[in-house]
Amino acid sequence: MIKSICVYCSSSNVLEESYKEAAGDFAEAASSLGLKVICGGSSRGLMGIIIDRMIQKGGRVEGVMPLFMKELELNHPVLESIIYVNTLSERKEKLRETSDAVVAMPGGLGTLEEFLETFTLKRLGLYDGETILLNINGFYNGLISLFEQYERERFLGKNWRYNLKVAESVPELMDIIRNSTPGRQNPGDYFP
Repeated sequence: MIKSICVYCSSSNVLEESYKEAAGDFAEAASSLGLKVICGGSSRGLMGIIIDRMIQKGGRVEGVMPLFMKELELNHPVLESIIYVNTLSERKEKLRETSDAVVAMPGGLGTLEEFLETFTLKRLGLYDGETILLNINGFYNGLISLFEQYERERFLGKNWRYNLKVAESVPELMDIIRNSTPGRQNPGDYFP
């Protein structure tokens, strides 16, 4: 049963309203289910919305941030549970290590890089949690199409399809979370 979720998402403040609403809805749903959310700890963008709403609803939320980002004053000012690390690589490990699932909400290059690393680890049998894309407004359609091309051209085995969950809405995401049982991938299924 999923008890903690690592969320990768944008820390940009200039996003479409639908993405902001989804972040707030997710935080409310996670709080009501008693889920712990682990994220980058920023006060900005979707991350800031999730932290604000989790705190407002009495939910459990933890941030992990490299020290250089704190120096840029990106850390959330009222987030009590925040861990500071030296590098982005350390951050990625900390974000994953206590999570039962990772969810990529709409985000930029950092979000994509973090998610792809975790998804690769999942396929290699080195991450037990679920790997989920929140595909609001078809945000990740291009990435899914790229995976399909990789499969057609035999750069990617078919197992990516059952290692990747895709939710088109927050209610669908919460259904996936409620019905998931994290488990280790058989690395033998990794190859095409």
